[in-house]
Amino acid sequence: MNQTTITFWGGLRTIGGNIAEIKYGNDRVIFDFGLVYDPSTTIIQTKQRASKYVSDQLQLNAIPMIDGIYQQEDIQAGVYAFEPLKAFEETELNTAVFISHLHLDHIGAMDTIAPQIPVYLSKESKAYFHQLEKIGEGLTKQRDYTGIDYQEPLHIGAIKVTPFQTDHDAYGSMAMLVETPDLTVLYSGDIRMHGQHPEYNQALIKAMQDYTIDLLLLEGTSFRPHTEEKSTADQTSVQSEKEIASFIAKKLNAQDRLAVFNIYHRNLDRIELMIDVGNRTKRTVVFELATAHLADRFASDKQFAILVPSREALTVWEQDLMDRYPIVNATQINQAPATYFVQNSFDRITDLLDLEVQGALYFHSNGMPLGAFDPNYYALLGLLEQLGLIYQSVNVSGHATQSDILALIDAIQPRLLVPWHSHYPELVIPNNPEQAVFLPAKATYVYNDGTLNKI
Repeated sequence: MNQTTITFWGGLRTIGGNIAEIKYGNDRVIFDFGLVYDPSTTIIQTKQRASKYVSDQLQLNAIPMIDGIYQQEDIQAGVYAFEPLKAFEETELNTAVFISHLHLDHIGAMDTIAPQIPVYLSKESKAYFHQLEKIGEGLTKQRDYTGIDYQEPLHIGAIKVTPFQTDHDAYGSMAMLVETPDLTVLYSGDIRMHGQHPEYNQALIKAMQDYTIDLLLLEGTSFRPHTEEKSTADQTSVQSEKEIASFIAKKLNAQDRLAVFNIYHRNLDRIELMIDVGNRTKRTVVFELATAHLADRFASDKQFAILVPSREALTVWEQDLMDRYPIVNATQINQAPATYFVQNSFDRITDLLDLEVQGALYFHSNGMPLGAFDPNYYALLGLLEQLGLIYQSVNVSGHATQSDILALIDAIQPRLLVPWHSHYPELVIPNNPEQAVFLPAKATYVYNDGTLNKI
């Protein structure tokens, strides 16, 4: 008789890299398939070796040794022997992979999956990722992926997966309810209650009242020891997404210099909030071409200009944008700096050398580099100080606060809680002392009467 197994492949004591497998008989679903983000140790670049990309990632232990998930030609591309790993062609498993959202620690290894295996993400995520690919922010290898509707169940043999929309700082995020004949699992994905759309999460909680959740896989990013020091990037007076535009606008209205911002492309809310700041302060928001493309496709308000790129050769889509929107160059900005709010991504930080930036405000709003764990963060701070820009942190976490995580546990009341996506999952201590908690290892388990047993 078949019994559901759950295998944890990653994300148990890391921020991201979450990969779990739920299997019933010959049917299997896997979620997510990302890479652990650690720029301080990730010094090896494998994208220049696309033909050997999968074997390189396996050899570097960047992706797990899962049978039947990688195609044979990718495994055999290198000289390293991945025994006893079985290729997709060597198994008869009915496999599907689900991606909760577009952050690289959840989607970054999607392109290593055998192309014969279906990969599902929300329709919003699919549309957005397609445009990210267009601006050069896709993955190493191209592959097909399928968009699905929220709350529309998908059957992978005997396993039913129902996606639910959630609020996170990545467009199109979702949680997943996974039901097998003998187990009901809710995977939260990354989630927060202080974003632009807490109603998404409230709808998820309400829907879960109709289920007995055997196993809740819940992110615990915000849990860390009180003694752990916060970096400068964490020290912000802004606590919610809704406060950002007002906070920045107040700062801008109090000074008459240029203002610069640095944001993350996968956060559509943040792109729209920068446009809102421009409207509130009567400044022209100036986007780089790639960001302008995303705003053109997805932002509800399209009042922005485009910074003239330093290169002359443009793609068709870039030229189309330049033809349809106002364009601004450094000379124009320097003539009236107090009337502009200008984007500057870290990989284009030398563009600041063309601008009158002495005394300008620099709003670091979850852009790269993310924080002190990235060596580039200190390079950023050093250059800003040298040029005379005033650093302003406006970093609002995409992850629920500790109190909100505990409230989610109380609302869902799972029979067993598994905190992960955290450096300190042991610190996730529920309000209810009767709530069962389990900290798994990278292993395979069966669920029996409220406990997980290793097999």
